Amino acid sequence: MPSAITPTRPLPAYFIGHAGVNLLFDESPRNHIVQDNLRAIGKEIREISPRPKAIITFSGHFEAGEIHGPGVIEVNVKRGTYILHDFVNDFHDSRPSVYEYEWPHQDAPDLAAEIWRHLTKSGIKAKRVERGVDHGIWVPFKLMFPPEEPLDVPIIQVSTFYGYDLASQIRLGEAFQSLRSEGYLIVGSGMAVHSFSSIGEIVNAPSDEAKKLARTKVLEESRTFDTHLRTAVTKRNAVERKKALLELESLPEFRRSHPTIEHFTPILVVAGAAGDAEVEPLGVDVVEPGMSYLNVRFT
Repeated sequence: MPSAITPTRPLPAYFIGHAGVNLLFDESPRNHIVQDNLRAIGKEIREISPRPKAIITFSGHFEAGEIHGPGVIEVNVKRGTYILHDFVNDFHDSRPSVYEYEWPHQDAPDLAAEIWRHLTKSGIKAKRVERGVDHGIWVPFKLMFPPEEPLDVPIIQVSTFYGYDLASQIRLGEAFQSLRSEGYLIVGSGMAVHSFSSIGEIVNAPSDEAKKLARTKVLEESRTFDTHLRTAVTKRNAVERKKALLELESLPEFRRSHPTIEHFTPILVVAGAAGDAEVEPLGVDVVEPGMSYLNVRFT
């Protein structure tokens, strides 16, 4: 592999739709499309030359702790990180083997400490923490970088801000923009639409007809928000993109698509880190009731 040296142009930034651990074993045609989309992005990242120093990750499952308040970021500096089997569902009866999954990877505590110092110098309150790798990172990365084609650079996990201040997440990303010219690749992992409550409305509908009506309603909401998000995030001009992304919060479909905010914030961070950029959605579109698996590259 080529050695990691300072690139001649900023490295790309990516947003990926990460799904749950069922991404690794679901045999549905829809899931095969999601898998293939991620594998293609993994191949693209493996072919980047010169190699990145590290991949800085932002995950929908790593939001700064509420105890710190809304203005603090956490940077993982642990050596020898383990993966977290932090699944929403309890698989102990249905598929206990998921708790045996592993994903070998490299850490870079020294580089993570540099990122922490960069944030503090940028005026962002940041704390060093020690934690494992959540499933928002290792599940998609297990597909993108399988054992036969492993990731050969370390990952550095950085949290998003706690809370609902969307503009702060974009400002966080802006603090990382310069690092793309210093050999760091940025990957945000979340979901363009992520609404278990909407899915619950379908599941809990009292009849087949009611389920059908609920599914139609939720799918339309999900598609509508996904369309608005794609229009906003693919704007090349950073100022226009930021304005369009923040305006999404006023849409009636916003809270329906994101009852909680943590899966939406990674795309804001990555969009902030991109600056003025060419923006391209990647792979085959997959939108279903309550979920959208949008993937985007910024160059």
